[in-house]
Amino acid sequence: MTGDIPGQSDNARGLLRSVTVTVDVSTRVPSSTSVRLNRVMRASFKQASRVLPGSAVGLRLTRAAIEVGCIAAGADKVPHTRVRTLTDRGAVHGEWVGPEARPGEQVLLYSHGSAYAVCSPRSHRAFVAALAERTGRRAFSLDYRMGPEHRFPAAHDDIVRAFLWLLEQGHRPENILVSGDSAGGHLSLSLCGELRRLGVPMPAGLVLFSPLVDASFDTAAAAYRRSNDPITVPGFARRVIRHHLHTGTANDPRFNVALEAGPDLPPALVIVGASEMMRGDSELFTQVQQEAGGHCELQVWPGQVHVFPVLGLVPEARLALDEVTRFVAELDAVAHASDVG
Repeated sequence: MTGDIPGQSDNARGLLRSVTVTVDVSTRVPSSTSVRLNRVMRASFKQASRVLPGSAVGLRLTRAAIEVGCIAAGADKVPHTRVRTLTDRGAVHGEWVGPEARPGEQVLLYSHGSAYAVCSPRSHRAFVAALAERTGRRAFSLDYRMGPEHRFPAAHDDIVRAFLWLLEQGHRPENILVSGDSAGGHLSLSLCGELRRLGVPMPAGLVLFSPLVDASFDTAAAAYRRSNDPITVPGFARRVIRHHLHTGTANDPRFNVALEAGPDLPPALVIVGASEMMRGDSELFTQVQQEAGGHCELQVWPGQVHVFPVLGLVPEARLALDEVTRFVAELDAVAHASDVG
């Protein structure tokens, strides 16, 4: 799909697509910590994922256990303000991590991952706080509806409502950076496609960590055969994610977000581990987006697992955030040049 960014001049669009600095991380030697992490995950969680059923009851228990663990780890000590508000389009749920943004300030809209089934703004709160500090933004972390309680396209509708709500609060699209990991990356891309269909201006940029692109998991399964993902197997991922996405179809761009590619999408940075099966999705989106004339920078980090920057267990997580800082600084410089021009 192609089209123009509503409300922006040809000069501004050209400046956005002029962000061309690409950093090659392919020659990085994995840290000893990441090597050990891969071994531990391969011997533990991956083996468990081969037999775990991914049932609705199991997901609810896992979700509750993660929340308890996050509380015990001090997640609630990170400053945050819950938001539950009703708009003309429906409810918006989430939280400001740190201070609430005032109109005119830079905003980060973040969507957590975990197969549209587990995790929450609480589980990602510390990471979102770090990302907000690195990018100089006020962060709104979306609490979207998940399976098994809610079906596709509930989560998609939630992120669209959240973006439009930010606009209603006086935040300009060019001041909003959209980011997410895994399923949250999938949501971020589906949001941009919906904004195109609505004729709403695009956000300033996208920062995606191991995004899901092909929700059928066919692309991930093909990549698994060459990556031998140390964390999980495609079958388990399919069993979990079907609780929310089972009604989606391959020709629906909200499901297969590779169909949302186009030159009007914001400049994107995609960070993925070379050892994970979701590498295939990141490569797929980068290819179709670049072929469509858009800007997408892909970084494949050797020896790293799924959403390694979010996990924060390896030195490469900090280095990846350095790359996010660099990318967003380039976006800001381009935006400033466009304003001056």
